[in-house]
Amino acid sequence: MTGLLLRYQRLLGMVVLMLCLLGVAAYGTMPRQEDPSFPYRAGMITVTYPGASAESVERLVLRPLADELRQVEEVEYTQGTARNGVALVRLRLQDAIYDTDPAWDRVRQAMERARLDFPDEVGRMSLDDRLIDIPTIVLAVSGSPSVTELTAVAERLKQNLADLPGLSRIELDGDADEQITLALDDAALYRLGLSPSVVLETLARRNRTLPGGFVVVAGRRVSVLPNSEFADIEAIRATPIELPDGSQVPLAALAEVWRGPAEPRQPETWFDGERVVLVSLIMEEGRTDAIRLGERVRERVAQLRDDFAPYQIREMFFQPDKVKARLDNLAWSLVLSVLIIIAVVFTGMGLRMGVLVASILPMVALISIGLYDLGGGVLHQVAVIGLVISLGILIDNAIVVVESIQGGLDRGLRRLDALRQAVGDLAGPLGASTGTTLAAFAPMLLSKGGAADFTRGVPVMIMLTLSVSYLLAISAVPLLAARFLKPRGHAQRDRLTGLARVLGRLVAGRPRQLILLGGLLVVISVGLLPLTHQQFFPNADRPRVIVELYMPEGTDQARTSEAAARLERMIRSQPRALEVHRFVGFAGPAFYYNLQRAPQAPNRARLVVRTPTLADTPDMVRWIRHHVREDMPELDVTVGILGQGPPRAAPVEIRVYHAEESARRQAVEQVFASLRSVEGTVDVRHDLDLGVPSLSIEVDDASAARYGLTRADVARSLYGQSFGVVAERYRQEDDPIPLVLRSREGTALPLSRLLSVNIYNARGDAVPLSAVATVTTRWEPAAIYLRDGVRMNTVTANLRPGYSFSQALDGLRAGLERQPLPAGTRLEMGGDAEGSGDANGALLTAAPVGGLLLLFFLLLQFNSFRRVGIILLTVPLAAVGIFPGLVLSGSPFGFQSLLGVIALVGIVVNNAIVLLDVMDRELARGAPIREAVRRSVEQRTRPILLTTATTVAGLLPLAFSSSTLWPPMAWAIISGLLASTVLTLLVIPAVCVQWIRSPVAAPENAPA
Repeated sequence: MTGLLLRYQRLLGMVVLMLCLLGVAAYGTMPRQEDPSFPYRAGMITVTYPGASAESVERLVLRPLADELRQVEEVEYTQGTARNGVALVRLRLQDAIYDTDPAWDRVRQAMERARLDFPDEVGRMSLDDRLIDIPTIVLAVSGSPSVTELTAVAERLKQNLADLPGLSRIELDGDADEQITLALDDAALYRLGLSPSVVLETLARRNRTLPGGFVVVAGRRVSVLPNSEFADIEAIRATPIELPDGSQVPLAALAEVWRGPAEPRQPETWFDGERVVLVSLIMEEGRTDAIRLGERVRERVAQLRDDFAPYQIREMFFQPDKVKARLDNLAWSLVLSVLIIIAVVFTGMGLRMGVLVASILPMVALISIGLYDLGGGVLHQVAVIGLVISLGILIDNAIVVVESIQGGLDRGLRRLDALRQAVGDLAGPLGASTGTTLAAFAPMLLSKGGAADFTRGVPVMIMLTLSVSYLLAISAVPLLAARFLKPRGHAQRDRLTGLARVLGRLVAGRPRQLILLGGLLVVISVGLLPLTHQQFFPNADRPRVIVELYMPEGTDQARTSEAAARLERMIRSQPRALEVHRFVGFAGPAFYYNLQRAPQAPNRARLVVRTPTLADTPDMVRWIRHHVREDMPELDVTVGILGQGPPRAAPVEIRVYHAEESARRQAVEQVFASLRSVEGTVDVRHDLDLGVPSLSIEVDDASAARYGLTRADVARSLYGQSFGVVAERYRQEDDPIPLVLRSREGTALPLSRLLSVNIYNARGDAVPLSAVATVTTRWEPAAIYLRDGVRMNTVTANLRPGYSFSQALDGLRAGLERQPLPAGTRLEMGGDAEGSGDANGALLTAAPVGGLLLLFFLLLQFNSFRRVGIILLTVPLAAVGIFPGLVLSGSPFGFQSLLGVIALVGIVVNNAIVLLDVMDRELARGAPIREAVRRSVEQRTRPILLTTATTVAGLLPLAFSSSTLWPPMAWAIISGLLASTVLTLLVIPAVCVQWIRSPVAAPENAPA
C-alpha cells in the first residue's frame, strides 16, 4: 500500500484538491433550509354529507371508509371525526414508507370502494396528501375593508409571483369566495302563484352556453356568438319569469339580488388587528435554497409594491430569515470549534505537527460537503450539527498517524521507513476504530419514523466525514508528515510524558483498586438518573406564543370570531406583545414544522403572539392563562410555545376507549379530573361535548301525499330557506360564481319564520309546513371521534416549565389507582410518551445491526472475545460522566441526549482499541502483561488525551449555544467522554492486567 502511495502521490494530491474545490462549489450552490424535510406520511380525507347528523355521518360515511382504509397495509392508523354534514379522517402511513405516492394511490382506491357504500346524497370527497407542507413565506395583503376586494388583489399578487423559480405552489388563506344571492320573497311568490322550482328552471334555461357556429364572409370565418349567458348582475335581475297566466315579471319583482361573500362564513385572517388575505408560498423541498428564494421574493415584491398601491403587502412569516440566522449561527459555531481544536492541537503537539493535523479539518469538511451535495443532501441545521460533532472526532486518526511517524523519526528511522511503519501498523487498528464508530451510528441511520427522519443528517454527515478522514489519514496525511516532520531533539521533555508514566505505573501496580473504583463510580452515576429531567424534544427557540381557542362544538364562526377578537385585544394591551396574528375558523398557515395541523372548524381559532425575546415567552404564557382564567373563564384556551421534533397535539395525550358511551364519558371525566390534580399539568382539556340542539321535522307521509309532497320536497325547501340552492353559475369572472336561491336572512332566519315556510309541490301550490309536519327539539352529539373505526375520546394537557410528561403520567396512574376507571376501559398514551416510545423503539429495532457491525470490526481486529468484552466496558464507564453532566448542566434527558449517548459509544471504544493494539504488540514482542500494559498507557496517553480534548473543544460552542435543541446532546457527549477517557486509561488497562496473560493464540495444528 505504501508503495502505491509513493508512486501515485501527485495523482492523490490532484484528487484531494479537486474534491476540495468540489466542496467549495457545493457550499455556494446547494439547497438550504432550516430543518430537514419529512416524507408525506400524513393526510386528511374530507367528505361532505349535507344535512346529515353526526351520528348519520359516522354510521354511513366514517365506518365504511374506515373499513376500506383498514385494508390498506401502508396505513398505520386513521383518526376520524364526524360532525354535522362533514366527515374528517386523518391518516398516518407506516414509518417504514418513504416512497409515499404508491401508498396514497392505494388510499384513493380504498376511498372509491367506500364511495360505493355511501348514500347518494354524499357530496365531494377529497384527499390532501401534502398535509405537512410548510409555507416558506406568508405575505399579508391589506388596505381595504372589503375581503372580496383583498381576495382579488391577493389573486393578482399570486399570479405575479407564480413564475419565481423554486416555488412548488402558492395558496391563499383568509380569502373570500363570492356568491350572487337571489333572496326570494316568499309572500311575492305566493301572491303571484309561483314556486321556487319555476325560478330555478327559468334561470337554467336563460344561462346556457350554446354554440352559434360560424359563417364564411369573403373567405374568412366569422363566429356567431349567441347572447345566452348572463352578462352582468342587471341581466340577472331583468330575467323574465313567466306567470301562470302567461304574463311575465322580472326576477327583481320576486327576489332581491346582490353579490357578496360566500356563506356560511369562511376562515378569517388578521394581521396585528387588521383584516388581511394571506398569500402562502411553498417552495420545492430538497431542491431550493430558501435564502435565495427569500431574496427573489423580496425583490419581486419591491418591484410590485407601487403597482399595488394603495394596498399593502407585508411579511407575516418569513422563513428564509430564520434559515439564514440559523445557518449563520451554526457556521460561526463551526468556525469557533475549528479554532478551538487548532489551539488544542498546537498546544498538545507543537507547531509543526499541529499544522499537519489541523490541515485535515478543511480538507475533510470540504470533501464531505461536496460528496453530501452530490448525494442530493440539503444543508440544514441537523447536517451542520453532524459536521460540528465530527470535527473533534475526524482528526483522531490524523493525530495517531502523525504521532507514530514523529515517534519513528525521533527513534532515528528514515522518513519513508517511518511512513511505512506507521501506515503498516495503524491502517488496521484505525480502520477498526473507524468501523466501530460507523457501526455505533448505524442504528441512527437505519431507524425509521419522524424523530429519526429529523435527526438523520447527524449520522449521515458523521459517517461521511469519518470515512473521508480515515482515507486521508492513511494516504495524504502520512505523505505530508513524512515530508515536513523533523526529528525532535528533546522528545522526552514533553509535558504529557510525565503524566503518561505516572498513569502507567499506577495501572501496573494497583489494578484491583482501580477496577473497584470504576465500578463504584458507575453505580453512583446511575443513581443520579432519577435526578435528570426527562423531555422527548425541547421547545423551540423562537419568541412566539401560540394560543389555541376552542369554543363548544356547534358554535357559529361569528361567535368564535368575537371571542378571539376580545382575547386579542386583551393580549395587545401587554407591552411584550409586539405582534398578534389571529386566525378564525381554522388554525392558520403552518409556518413551523412542529405546529399541529387542524381542519377548518367554525369553533376553532388560533392567535400567534410575537414577543421581544425567547425569555419573555414564559411570562407571556403565564399572563394569558391567568387573565383568561380570571376575566374570560367561559373560554377553553391552551397556551404554549413552539416545540421541536415530530408534531403532536400536546405533550400529554391520553386516548380513552370503552364500548359503552356512558362508561366512556365517565372514564374521560375521571381521567380529566385526575390529570388536572397532577402537579405540573396545565391547560388540561377533553373533547367531550354537551351536544347541540336540533329541530326534528317529522313529516306525516299521508298528509304530505294528499298535497302531492314528499319528505324530499320538505327537506329541499328547508335547506333552500337557510343555506340556499345553487341555481346556476355566473361565468363572467375568472372563477364561476354560484347563484344561490334562498331566503333573505339565510342561516340567520328566525325559527318562527323557518317553521312557517311554505312547501311547494310539483303543481306550484304553496303548502304550509305545519300542514304536513310536526316539529320537535332534541339534543344530538356535535362530534363523534373514532380511531381505526373505534369510538374514543381524548384528554390532553400541557406542562409547566421544569416538568416532564413522565411525571404527569406517573401522577395520573397514581390517581387512577386510588379511583379505578370503569371496568372495560382502555387507555392509550399519545403525545410525547408515544413519540418517545416510537423513536426509542425504532432505534432499538435497528440496534442489532449496529451491534453486529461493532462486533464484526472488533473481532476482525483482535480475534478475541475477551478483548472485545474489555473494549465494550468503555460504554458503561461513559455513564460515569453522562448523568452527572446532564444534572450539572441542567440539560434534560430526552431523545437528543440519547443520540449523544449513541454517538459516545462510537467514540469511547476508539480509545480502548488503540490502547489494546499497543498492548498486543508488546505482548507479541515477549513483554509480560504488566509491562505491556504500562508501555501501552505511556505510548497512548497523549493521543487519547489529545483526541478527547479536540472532541470536547469542538463541542463547547454547541454546548453553550443559544439553541434549545443541541446542548443536551453536546453535554452528554462531553461529560461522558471526559469520564470515559480517564477511566479508559485506568480501568481498561487494569482489567487487562487481571484478565489477559498472553497474545491471542494461533490455531493449533493438532493431530487428527
